[in-house]
Amino acid sequence: MAKKYPYNSDPLDELLEKLNSGDFVDQSMHEFSNTVKGYNDSKRKRGTTNSYTRSTYSTVRPRIKSDVEVASFSSRYDQIVASLSNIVYDNYAAGKKDGYEEAIKRYLEMVQQYKNNLLHVEQRVAADLNTCRQKMNTITIDGYTQGYYDALTMVKKVLHNSKLARLRELSNNLK
Repeated sequence: MAKKYPYNSDPLDELLEKLNSGDFVDQSMHEFSNTVKGYNDSKRKRGTTNSYTRSTYSTVRPRIKSDVEVASFSSRYDQIVASLSNIVYDNYAAGKKDGYEEAIKRYLEMVQQYKNNLLHVEQRVAADLNTCRQKMNTITIDGYTQGYYDALTMVKKVLHNSKLARLRELSNNLK
């Protein structure tokens, strides 16, 4: 029998060993789910290092507060400003957050400047997105650039969703 070293063992191996030996027979479903949750947590911890998370785990990105995202607004401008002003950064990496906040601030100011013609903002986002995408494909990417890119995709999504909301509203008025 091979000697098992604790520093080299996988939590999944330990979990399967316990399952095969019947260690979970007397546990409730709640206790068993906590055991599996503990395995998942330990797996996540093994996949992280100081500056990055393994790509096998989903990337955490900032999101718009859910009550703002589903609310109805009187204008497209109000919807965009509310969405970009109510972003939640739970568990988002600090290095990326700086780039993200910088991009959101920049485009929030641009939206306020061009509130009567948001087409200019859409074109600027598309151009910046292409530039940032090229930069991410050619050089070593730092957290700031990744955060900035994530923010550009969020701004693009917010602009697109605001258009859809206005179209939906027009469609409902025509019925």
